[in-house]
Amino acid sequence: MEGVSIVIVTCNRIEYVRRLFDSLDVEIKAANELLEVIIIDNSRVKDSITIENLCKMYGYEFHFMGRSISEARNHGMKIAKFPIILFIDSDCEVVPGIIREHIISYTDERIGGVLGLTDFIGKENWLWKAIENTTFHIAFSFAKRMDYTLWGPCTNISFRKDVIEKVGGFRVEFPFNFSGEDVDLGLRINEFGYRIKCNPNAMVNHRRETWIDYRSFCKKIFRWGRTDFHILQNHSYLSDIDFPKFTTILLFLFVFSLFFKLVGFGWMIFNYLMIWLFGIPFIVSFLKTYKSKFRKFSSIYISFWLIFIFEFGSVFESLRKGSLLMLSRKLLYGKEQVIFEWDSKVIQSWSYTITFLIFLLIMLLKR
Repeated sequence: MEGVSIVIVTCNRIEYVRRLFDSLDVEIKAANELLEVIIIDNSRVKDSITIENLCKMYGYEFHFMGRSISEARNHGMKIAKFPIILFIDSDCEVVPGIIREHIISYTDERIGGVLGLTDFIGKENWLWKAIENTTFHIAFSFAKRMDYTLWGPCTNISFRKDVIEKVGGFRVEFPFNFSGEDVDLGLRINEFGYRIKCNPNAMVNHRRETWIDYRSFCKKIFRWGRTDFHILQNHSYLSDIDFPKFTTILLFLFVFSLFFKLVGFGWMIFNYLMIWLFGIPFIVSFLKTYKSKFRKFSSIYISFWLIFIFEFGSVFESLRKGSLLMLSRKLLYGKEQVIFEWDSKVIQSWSYTITFLIFLLIMLLKR
C-alpha cells in the first residue's frame, strides 16, 4: 500500500503546532514514501492565520473548517488522496521512522488500522503524578501492551481509507465536540470484521503540558465519563457488571439520608455519609501505599478523586438520559482490562467493608 495522507486537526496551540511541524518536516525529508500533509484548522482568527502561514512555509495543505473535531477529521479523510490516512494530534511530535512503521504494518487485507505508541514527555507536576496512578493514560501505550486493539487514541493511529469510509467515518452525533469519537470508530471497524494492529515502533511524543492543568483536565475526564454512557448505548455488547462505584454508593446514601430526614430522624445518616465520603479515599490510599511506607499517599489520594470525577460523569449522563445503566455497568473491552483493574477494585471493596465497620463502631460508642 503506497502513499500516506497525514491528517492533523489544529485548534490554536501555536507553539505545539510549530514543534509538530518541525519534527514532521525531518521525518518527511528522510522518508522515501508518497506523502501529503493535510491541516484542518479550527483556531481563532489570529492563530488560524499563523497556522496557515506555517503550512505555506512547510508545504502542507491548509483548510479552515471551524467545526467539531469529528467533522474536521472526516473532511481530512474525504480529501485525502492516498490509501493510508495517518491521524496525529497537534500537541505531539513524531519520532523518525513513524511513517514507514505504519506502512509495513498493513500485512493483510483484514488489517483496517494501525495504532502506534504515544509516549508522554515534558513537564511533570503533582497532577501528572496522580494521573499516573489512574488508567486515563493507558490507551496511549496500548501499542506496547498488546498485538491488536479494539480502539486507539488519534494521537498516533492510521486507517485504510477504504475501511474508514466503509464504516462511515467518525461519528458526528455524539453530544460533545471531542470525546469518544476515536473509541467508537475503532469499535465499528472491529465490528465490520477488520482488526487494528499495534506497532510500538511507530512513535510520537505527547506533551504533558496539555494535560496538567487541573481545571481543564477535570473537565476532560468528566466529559470522558459522560461519553462512556453513549458508547455503551451504541455498543451494548461491551456492557458488563461493575464493582460498586463510589459514586453510586454515595448517591444511594444521599437518597437514604433525605428519606430519614423526611421521616423525622434528622440528618444522622447524612452525617455518616460525610464520614464515608472523606473516609473511603483515605482508607484506599492507605491500603495502596502502606507497603511502600506511604511514599505515594498524596498522589493516590488525588487520583481517587480524579476517578470519582470520571465516574460521576458517567452516572450523571446516565441519569440525565433517564437511565440507571451506568450505576451498575461499565465498558469492558477485554480480559486484560479486568486483570489490570483487579487489585484496585479489590482494595476499593475492602475499603467499603472497613468503613462500614467504622460506622458500626461509632454507632455502638454513641449508645
